[in-house]
Amino acid sequence: MKQSNSNEWSFGPLFRIAGYALLVLSLLDLIEMFVPLRFTDPAWEFQLVNNLVERVPVPLLGLVLVLVGEQSFRIFKFLSWACLVVGLLFLLVVPLAASSAWRIERLNQLQFNQQTAQIQQIKAQLNQATTDAEINNVLARLNPQGPPPEINNPQEAKRQILGKIAQAEQIAKAQIANRAGTTENRLKRTIKSILGALVSAAVFLTIWRKTRKVLRASKPKVGGEI
Repeated sequence: MKQSNSNEWSFGPLFRIAGYALLVLSLLDLIEMFVPLRFTDPAWEFQLVNNLVERVPVPLLGLVLVLVGEQSFRIFKFLSWACLVVGLLFLLVVPLAASSAWRIERLNQLQFNQQTAQIQQIKAQLNQATTDAEINNVLARLNPQGPPPEINNPQEAKRQILGKIAQAEQIAKAQIANRAGTTENRLKRTIKSILGALVSAAVFLTIWRKTRKVLRASKPKVGGEI
């Protein structure tokens, strides 16, 4: 029994030191992730959620080490309530992950539709223009803020632009295929982030419940120190 108490006494401070070190390092990572704040940027929000979930093991391990070795009742109580707050925050991360992924997809689709519509509009205008004057008018509207282009052969310019439009359409088709793969990968990451956030929330809330029982059983002290 005396040997057991001696081991507990010797390892307790080591647990606290290691635990606090991990918590401090996690705090530095957290500050880096949040600075600068860009909550209106869905891509930043999506990456933030992924980083939070991926880095949970380090602060979780640090928290457990501190709770095991901590002798102060007040700090133990503070960490217990901190687990509740963190668990609830991870529950709030779930809708943020889904919302940011949906907004990224919607924004990408909107940008793609705008680019496609612009290309098709220019193509239709050029196909309708038959005379040199009409072609020059179309080309002038392509750059309304700049000086009128000096074109010696409008028909040749029309042919070259239509060729570039055809290339842009082929690129757009390739982008559609790439977007399908990107969307699938984003969906996988979203599901992973949501499940990870739920698991993290469950773990922190479980620790909160367990520590509350310890506090009620040992109040007003934990480990012998008030």
